[in-house]
Amino acid sequence: MARTKVVTVNGTDYTLQSVTFSWYTNLTDLYINPANGRKNTAKYVDALLKGCVTAPAEVAKRGLEYFEEQDDITTPNELSKAIETFLGERSKPSGGAKTSAT
Repeated sequence: MARTKVVTVNGTDYTLQSVTFSWYTNLTDLYINPANGRKNTAKYVDALLKGCVTAPAEVAKRGLEYFEEQDDITTPNELSKAIETFLGERSKPSGGAKTSAT
């Protein structure tokens, strides 16, 4: 089950959902560390918004286009950072044996 969290960026609440490790690493491989060496941050942020934001619905559906129509550069930049922070947070263990990352 995906983790969720509400974050507030520039006075608006955004509901985020977690994604799988595979989804996120494929996204970074495609747009941040591509084989052709050409980073595409705009496409990365657009995919991150569409994949992780569940509310407001217009942001979840339209991604970066929503902010571009409002001539807003600050919010998608801050929201993408908030999403990356959220994805890096560890979820609480749901039981089972303890594991170590060492």
